Amino acid sequence: MFRVLKSLGSSSRARGNGVVGLSLNRTLAVASLPPTSAPAGAAVQLTELPTEVSGQIRALSKIVADFGVKGCTASITLSPGSYEMLQIERPTVRDEELVDAARWRVASMLDYPVEEAIIQVFDAPQPSEHQREPMLNVVAAPARAVRELANVVSKAGLTPRKITVAELAVRDLVTACYTAGGPVMTVFLTGRQGLIQATLDGEICLTRRLGYGLGSVKPVSMLETGIQNTLPLELRRTIDYFDSHYSVGNIRKILAGPADGNFIAFMREAGEMIGLPVMALEPEVDLLPAAGKPAEYGMPEAYLALGGALSLRESRSDSPATSRIAV
Repeated sequence: MFRVLKSLGSSSRARGNGVVGLSLNRTLAVASLPPTSAPAGAAVQLTELPTEVSGQIRALSKIVADFGVKGCTASITLSPGSYEMLQIERPTVRDEELVDAARWRVASMLDYPVEEAIIQVFDAPQPSEHQREPMLNVVAAPARAVRELANVVSKAGLTPRKITVAELAVRDLVTACYTAGGPVMTVFLTGRQGLIQATLDGEICLTRRLGYGLGSVKPVSMLETGIQNTLPLELRRTIDYFDSHYSVGNIRKILAGPADGNFIAFMREAGEMIGLPVMALEPEVDLLPAAGKPAEYGMPEAYLALGGALSLRESRSDSPATSRIAV
């Protein structure tokens, strides 16, 4: 997503034909995908992420060696909470000027100087029956933190190619795994945060952040926080808004991820409350190792890493030697 950090990445052609997706938060998740023409052979590994940079490089270098993916292009998915996702009216400027125009529009919305932010944009699909100004999604992240992540990935032997965000990684995973057609609503939770997101044909129509994560849907936590009432209500309101503002068909199904037992059970109860079926968001068969689905695939960090890797695999037309970070 971010077209920056041009000094990072290998200047030589990346080795290997697969792609790698990473999520670096408290947990380091690495997903390695073979080329689309190869048989199932994906691999996912999770480990605790050390706090010091040298330890991070060592931990990632070991996984890179274990997977045999040194030199492969890599996508880094930022976790919710490490960036801002904002929406503004689309400035009436040329496409190549959008980022600069958006930068100054969102300056007052950030809690740090906009000069220290990396900014990128992508269009927001418009409700077809409601005439209003076109909208633009804006992602803002602290430049220093993003550069540090890309530097770790580069020093561990990978070629950082893309910095993406959780909303886009989830979108890419939904697009790859849900092929029934029509709009779909997804509820995705990480450890402490989450999102509700409506997608259609690979585009994010709307997205809303949740201020709680998987820890809040454990039976004891739900009694303490009342989340068993607030999440279904928020979901119902989001679906009603989508159905009334977008003339592309109504939401007929809800996807929920990760496939955590407590969370899926809770989401199915929530689906019954609002009258819609709930299906677990899980990787396609061709994204699984030949031996079947390991436990690591049920972790939210694995989903984010897989989504980032998928976005790279679908955009292999660019030269792997390109060192910029791009959509």
